[in-house]
Amino acid sequence: MSQEISQTQLFSVIRTVNQSLKVSLLNEDFRSANYSTSSIEDILVQKICDELNGEWTSDMAFHKLRSAISKATGKDAGTINLESDLQTLFPSSQRKDLIKKVGEELGFPVDVLKPNGFIYGFFIVLFFACIPVGIGMDWFLAGIVMLCSAVIIYILGKTGNQFRMKTVGHLADHLAWKNYLRQKRNASPVDEAFVRNEVKKALCLIPK
Repeated sequence: MSQEISQTQLFSVIRTVNQSLKVSLLNEDFRSANYSTSSIEDILVQKICDELNGEWTSDMAFHKLRSAISKATGKDAGTINLESDLQTLFPSSQRKDLIKKVGEELGFPVDVLKPNGFIYGFFIVLFFACIPVGIGMDWFLAGIVMLCSAVIIYILGKTGNQFRMKTVGHLADHLAWKNYLRQKRNASPVDEAFVRNEVKKALCLIPK
């Protein structure tokens, strides 16, 4: 027979399955005041399987991203919304370190920074412009310029500090797609029976 489960008990169950199954379910995703153990079992199994399969919706990605940004920056999660400006949330002086922390919270690197577009573009054009110069005139000189350009392009790529997108909502869409591709490439099919068994174990820990 199903019993009612309070939010306090539910949050304890979420914490348990997060640890046992290496997922990141968020308390805020469960807004109803109360659930029965039978209904929450099905809900948890579905959400866990979706995450393990890489099936993040943009909304799911936003909630996870908002939590990660809050933990990395110390900002109140309630103040972060889809239209929040990334440049404002991440000051340029700390940007790379904060983005790294966000990636650590999410469980994968967040590749969203790029170098100055004008400078980066100039050296890319210079690199390719040296090819016809080398063919028609001096390969040695052109080779040196191409090598120097390649090194500068690499350094700029590694030290870039400008965002590829503008808002948290744009970043959430990017992460939802990136996580889907990452999981589809690396993960084997999720064993739903195993997931359900782990959820049942967590539910059994609730005091009767």
